[in-house]
Amino acid sequence: MSYSIVYLSRCADYNQSKLRMQRVLLRENKIDQEKQHFWIVGMNQAEYILYIELITLASYKLVNIEPMKVFRVAVMKNTPRVILVYHLPSELLIPAEADKDITGRLIQVARVLNIELTDHLIIIPTSYISFRTIRLMEELEQSLRYVPPYQVI
Repeated sequence: MSYSIVYLSRCADYNQSKLRMQRVLLRENKIDQEKQHFWIVGMNQAEYILYIELITLASYKLVNIEPMKVFRVAVMKNTPRVILVYHLPSELLIPAEADKDITGRLIQVARVLNIELTDHLIIIPTSYISFRTIRLMEELEQSLRYVPPYQVI
């Protein structure tokens, strides 16, 4: 499912823009609010939102998130930066190990593609958590867990 441009102006305050994004994303699929959603938000260098792409929709547990699916539209549209957004139907805003794991993998893939993975948001109807705000993005960006080993042949 692809969405057209949902922002026409850039928010000066990053937190305000995340709140607006949360309202837009949760409004889009009122019927499926009990399901988990995983979106990618493409932005230009000036941080205008270019698109919001729903990557997966799951009933209770997210299936394996493939980097090719996540970055497909970003590559096709030559998008310089993206934000990951994950909607949980529960009220739990604690990043799970699986959330950290997929974010770490996607950071490395984004580096290879020369795309800046700006943040990963977990949103619920009443609140959100930003990996950047809680400094989890910095920790994952420094990790070498998903850096492929270099071999000289």
